[in-house]
Amino acid sequence: MRRQTMKRRTFLTAAGVSLLLPRLESLGQVNESASPRRLLTIVNHLSFYQPELIPEEDGSWDDAPALLNEFSDHFGQLKIFSGLNNPAVQNGFGHTPCVGILSGYFNKLHRKNRLSIDQAIADMIGDETRFKSLVFQAGENLNFSQISWDKYGLPVHQIDSPRKIFNLLFQVNEDDRMQQQVLAEDRSILDAVLSQARSMEKRLNATDRAKMDEYLTSVREVEQIVNRRAHWANRSKPDVNYELDDFNRKSVDEYVGTLLDLAVLALETDSTRAVTVQIPFWEGFKEPELSGNYHDLSHHGQKPEKIKSLLMLEHAILKRISGSLKTMKERQVGNSSLFDQTTTLLTASMGSANSHNFDDLPALVFDSRMKNAGHRREKDVPMSNLYLGLLQLFGAENEHFGESTGAFEVLS
Repeated sequence: MRRQTMKRRTFLTAAGVSLLLPRLESLGQVNESASPRRLLTIVNHLSFYQPELIPEEDGSWDDAPALLNEFSDHFGQLKIFSGLNNPAVQNGFGHTPCVGILSGYFNKLHRKNRLSIDQAIADMIGDETRFKSLVFQAGENLNFSQISWDKYGLPVHQIDSPRKIFNLLFQVNEDDRMQQQVLAEDRSILDAVLSQARSMEKRLNATDRAKMDEYLTSVREVEQIVNRRAHWANRSKPDVNYELDDFNRKSVDEYVGTLLDLAVLALETDSTRAVTVQIPFWEGFKEPELSGNYHDLSHHGQKPEKIKSLLMLEHAILKRISGSLKTMKERQVGNSSLFDQTTTLLTASMGSANSHNFDDLPALVFDSRMKNAGHRREKDVPMSNLYLGLLQLFGAENEHFGESTGAFEVLS
């Protein structure tokens, strides 16, 4: 099955670079069959300031809280769940229980964890793609930031380098001699395949030519960001009595944004159908008119000035996520948009980082098939009920997941 599927895909290959293209109808790669389902999971480690995210009323809302309003373009496809908990997450020291957010389980005496929902769904939908799943992380992997677990309870590798992700997606091997020459000449990997792309365009209809141009443009834009970050990361700093933090791990747009761009590209090319992006523990950050310690602000102690600064950062994060959802709506994959094919889950490892509360968890689900968008408030209901509902949404016949007591009907 996998070999037959990959044969139907198109690669542009030159100078050791193998660039996987989206499916093109001119080449007979698009048919009237149902589009594949995809999953994008986004977890914010330090949670969100929920009074500015969760509506006060159940069902539809008249006035959206300020943070939630970042998703105003997607309200018709959004359902918000609040008040969820993880009864099998054993509280430990500090942030350690965060490892159980996607599995609903954590026992501090055991090294293994239970299967996480992103990997449970990846096991169902990942057989026909190059990667069963991909897990990205905006920051180094600390002992409390591992959130994806396979069916054996072992950690799934979480990649924190956009350069490594880019090379992985487009099969760029920096040790290859021909590719070393391309990189040394400061050329794009696209330069190696553009002549082949121009030749292929003669066989494409107008729709596919526009799709090809949009795709190659998006690849080049992401590559430029990745290369700019790598350029400065690999150069020694002047010996002066002043230290400037590396921007590549401090900026929402430059780091989180790049990982989200790569997640969209991974789904668009059908390199994988399950991507998880974690925005983890940031010691520091730097945004326009804002710099400081994210962890410190998350422990705001209800101080207005701290909350104001915290909200500036959270607005930046949610605005970038909303922009990725908009991009997915604009990207046509087969017979529908990438957004139409993708269920997106946005959640947080804690209900409140201020109090290290691992209950009262928020979850936002985006899906174009949503029948009744709005807010669903729960109390002392396992997060695993939502996860079981998502699992069934992808066709599973499971009656249990984690500590579930029943399945949510996610779309209704």
